[in-house]
Amino acid sequence: MKFRSAVLFAAGAALMATMLGAGQANATRPSSLTLSPNTVVAGGTVTADIYCLRPSGAGELAATLTADGLAAPIPLRVVGDGGTGGIGVALRGSGPVGTVPGRYAATYDCWGWIVRAEFTVSN
Repeated sequence: MKFRSAVLFAAGAALMATMLGAGQANATRPSSLTLSPNTVVAGGTVTADIYCLRPSGAGELAATLTADGLAAPIPLRVVGDGGTGGIGVALRGSGPVGTVPGRYAATYDCWGWIVRAEFTVSN
């Protein structure tokens, strides 16, 4: 009976350690780029939400998002740390898409980690 109690205690301790470790791991998330809406009427506005995980010694990020399909580069502003306690940077900006219908891709360099999102310009 004592052996069974010891095994149950060890299993419980391992489960708790796993759950606590998972909570800490969720504090970080991979860099990402999201464009919304995904489909935009020609000449309409798209919003870019970017999250970059900050490596140690990181410098400045690009101040604009450029891509084919945009009428002009989208100016970006820092809007926080993405809920990661300072280990990341969240950026946001809005701007017009072009007038040529099609499917386009935007990329952004998060300190060497390239994030990508697609959007469609429709008639």
